Amino acid sequence: WYQRRVRGEEVVYETKEDAKNAFKQLLKDKSVPSTATWEQAMKQISADKRYNAIPKLNEKKQAFNAYKTQKAKEEKEEERQAAKEAKEKLYEYLISHPHMNSNMLYRKAHELLESHKEWSVVPERDRKDVFEDAIFFLSKKEKKEETELRAKQKEELAILLEDVKEITYKTTWADAQEVLSSYKPFKNNILFENIDKEDMLVVFMEHIKALELDFEDEKQKKFAKERRAQRINRDSFIKLLNELHEKKKLDSTSLWADLYSIVSKDTRYGVMLGQPGSTPLDLFKFYLEDLKSTMHEDKKTIKEVLKQANFEVEPDTSYEKFHSIISASDKTRGIDKGNIKLHFLSLLEKAEAREKEAQRAEERKLKRKEAAFKHMLKDANPPITTDDEWGKIKSRFEKDPAYMAFSDDDKSRSKLFKEFAASLEPESNSDDYSDKHKKKRHKKEKKHKHRAKRSPSYEMTGSSDEDRKKKQKKVADEPSEEEKEEPKKKEKKAKKKSKKKKKEKNVHDSDSDNDKK
Repeated sequence: WYQRRVRGEEVVYETKEDAKNAFKQLLKDKSVPSTATWEQAMKQISADKRYNAIPKLNEKKQAFNAYKTQKAKEEKEEERQAAKEAKEKLYEYLISHPHMNSNMLYRKAHELLESHKEWSVVPERDRKDVFEDAIFFLSKKEKKEETELRAKQKEELAILLEDVKEITYKTTWADAQEVLSSYKPFKNNILFENIDKEDMLVVFMEHIKALELDFEDEKQKKFAKERRAQRINRDSFIKLLNELHEKKKLDSTSLWADLYSIVSKDTRYGVMLGQPGSTPLDLFKFYLEDLKSTMHEDKKTIKEVLKQANFEVEPDTSYEKFHSIISASDKTRGIDKGNIKLHFLSLLEKAEAREKEAQRAEERKLKRKEAAFKHMLKDANPPITTDDEWGKIKSRFEKDPAYMAFSDDDKSRSKLFKEFAASLEPESNSDDYSDKHKKKRHKKEKKHKHRAKRSPSYEMTGSSDEDRKKKQKKVADEPSEEEKEEPKKKEKKAKKKSKKKKKEKNVHDSDSDNDKK
């Protein structure tokens, strides 16, 4: 079926599909349009041997209709592609045209470009879309160019301002504008012809900030330099104090008034004067505090040395003796002389306190012994009288512990006996007692009388019955306080009423005068 002889030539197709494709290729080679009819196509393809590839007419027509459908699609795609290419060419044409810009209107562009093929070949609807896209692109492009130009202008202006020595960190914007208007590198540069004032101000402010930072850096460097010099001066003065300490002219107990005559002659003291911060006197005080700060450790060392030497400070110990023992040891070689002296005074004060405490203990012991002795005399049987003599009766108490507590001190015993005997004298003691008692009683009576006179019942109690009755009658006849106040109250009320009447009369008279007017 697929092997056909056409005009003496045999054409062979392996499948039916190959035959259909050959027929469609024939239509394509003859450029049969998608709008052609079967009759029109017959005239173009009937002479070709591939026309008979499909033996049946209805199958040929089916293949022809399939070709037309495919051809229509291809032609539509070609048209779309051509329109796309035309739009792209118009877009490129518009964005590269020298007279085009982002402010161009469509109407003006149509008047300008209607005779050009790139413009006329695109339909108006598509043309407007392409025009809007081109305007949007030009707008972005112009903005980008403007941004780049402004950035370049700002960069160049920043470089230029660095060369203008007249502009400092104190220069104002108004003064800077005057300087730049007469500055030739700025005036003759085309780049700065249309420079934005705000951009200029921004660059100027940044330049001023940079100048201020430079100024502050210089100021800080200068300040740091001064501080360094001041610190060196302080270190030198402390070195001077160390030298004086090594020479034993300065210790923790030294006074500034005593040291001033030595220090004031040194140049290291002179350079300290007038500079801020710690004064020479402050440094002197700090130095003494540092010396005293080692006092606790120094005390431990001194105690160890004294313990090794088996030496204890007494109230009568001299500083020279104490110092000779301390300085003999190698352990105390680095201890400050003032700290040694302070510790000596502390130990001396403790020794004196111990001695005083021992004295007070002895006094308390003696008082207890004396009290026990007197108690022994008081409890004597038979009792001691004022006529007894110590020499005659002491043998009665020789074995008593209170007697033996005084050991061989019979003088003290005799003295205590006399004191005890004196306390037994009745007359003198009774006289003294009665005198004191009389004085106290007299004072109480005097006080009592003074209070009685102030009380209202004193007169009643201190007079006779007749006088009392007369006074009571007199009191009854006299008017009470309320009765005395009543006439005064009535008089005040009368005065108030008269004043009120006068006021009412005055008001009435004034009203009548007003009515007359």
